[in-house]
Amino acid sequence: MIVANSGYAKIYKWVDEDGKVHFSDRKDHSVKQEEVDVKPGTSKWSRFDIDIKTVDVELSDEENQQIVDGVNNVYEFFDRVMSFDIYRTVPVNILIFRDEAEYQNYLIRNNRGMSVASYGLYIPSEHQIVVYVRENRSLTFKTIKHEVSHAVVDSIVPYAPAWLHEGLAEQMEMLERDESGLYFERHPENRWVVAQAREQGRLADIDQFLKLPSNKWHHSERSGNGSLRAQAGQFVYFLLSKPTSRNFVVRLMHNFNRGDRTLSYYLVDDNYIGGVTMLGLDWRRWLHDQGEGIVRL
Repeated sequence: MIVANSGYAKIYKWVDEDGKVHFSDRKDHSVKQEEVDVKPGTSKWSRFDIDIKTVDVELSDEENQQIVDGVNNVYEFFDRVMSFDIYRTVPVNILIFRDEAEYQNYLIRNNRGMSVASYGLYIPSEHQIVVYVRENRSLTFKTIKHEVSHAVVDSIVPYAPAWLHEGLAEQMEMLERDESGLYFERHPENRWVVAQAREQGRLADIDQFLKLPSNKWHHSERSGNGSLRAQAGQFVYFLLSKPTSRNFVVRLMHNFNRGDRTLSYYLVDDNYIGGVTMLGLDWRRWLHDQGEGIVRL
């Protein structure tokens, strides 16, 4: 099943000579296609109760609800869009400190060391997300959604490559819901970083990007290659922007869920129409205008 908002993408349906039904977001004049009228339904998502604890921090009822809504949106994304049984995932508990110093002290006391340049951390052994309140509190709530994504992927897709793990988390920061359902807004910081890296010739080619093992990816990121994280976020945003490439992400996630440890690069030919060459071309075309400002799911 492909679900899209008709204001953002057209879906075409056709039947081949063997009687198989196909769906695509591209018009193909060589076959007889009919346009599918896809209308999003109201959500019947069964929400989790989220455990939120604060240390010397007061949250308003509105802020508390914002956190709960954000976490549930992330859970719903992985359940509905990524097609995972999210009820197998233990809901996380969230611990919020008043400032960075208290946050770092907590990590040290729990043998987590100094979390350099980190706004939050997911601790798998405790199913816990730890963050501190930033001056702009809305950024703190985005960090919580980011870490919830790490919690979900760590629980259900432990072999997911680092670029996909981090790229999804970056996009979860921008996940929202309105009366039509879930949607992503652009990530302005990632867009700017990727544009700068591209202009300066520092943006990794897509084949190199997909061949990079997770350990080398993390090492490069810790060494200060901030454009790698931003590229992961923008690349996942690009892939989620259309139903066909979104399905590619779903297939990758389920491959890794089954224990496949093959590098992403070698899975592209089996899962992306046109293989690595077409994926690279589509990515470069998308980089020219960054696609739509909002991606409806």
